[in-house]
Amino acid sequence: MDVILANGILNQGDRIMICSLSGEPIITNIKSILMPPTATELRVKSEYTCVKVARAAIGCKIDAAGIDNAVAGSPLFVINPRDDFEVYKKQVSSSINYLNEKIDKSGVGVYVQTSTIGSMEALLEYLKGDCKIPISGIRIGPVHKKDVKKASTMVERKKEYAVILAFDVEVNEEARVLAHKYGVKIFEAKIIYNLVDQYKIYQKKLEVDTIVKVTENVIVFPCILRIIGKETVFHKRDPIVCGVH
Repeated sequence: MDVILANGILNQGDRIMICSLSGEPIITNIKSILMPPTATELRVKSEYTCVKVARAAIGCKIDAAGIDNAVAGSPLFVINPRDDFEVYKKQVSSSINYLNEKIDKSGVGVYVQTSTIGSMEALLEYLKGDCKIPISGIRIGPVHKKDVKKASTMVERKKEYAVILAFDVEVNEEARVLAHKYGVKIFEAKIIYNLVDQYKIYQKKLEVDTIVKVTENVIVFPCILRIIGKETVFHKRDPIVCGVH
């Protein structure tokens, strides 16, 4: 696991606490600490050196049992036998619990997945604030089959919300297959605005499809239409979405 050591010291064998994807704390011991060569970023592939101590400020990797489900971007604490575990538990879980408060209590909305807590917070603020898009669930990490199953609960309730907004995360191939089977749309992007724009276009298309279905026995095709105005042109490419007379 990559760690940005902003302050303090990490020792091999230290007992640490970090937040899990479920919001519960992970308590484990550091098995090893790996340091990259001087002036080398963690993302650059290089030979790592195993050390017993890491001092701030530096980036390093740590190996410990049970950290596969740790939340990226969450704080990590070194805990001692005399420390108050409950205090640390509250601090560790506060970040993910804060995000869970953004979920719509009715259970109706889109399903959101991001790579880190920070990106999740930014995306949720944009969705709930500027876009007024409700959220039914969130998860940090790659999109798997279980996420598709959760999002699929919206197919019968509100089809426009049977989507997964995947920001800067990978989508498992099995999840793609299941999404197609269940009728769940997965939108992917590395820029928040692009991700939301994709979803808005999809929403508009569903609205048009609904109108066409309802009026298919009323409207005569072909016919001549007049575009209301430039401000009503929502998408200029296939599918063209605009307001008409």
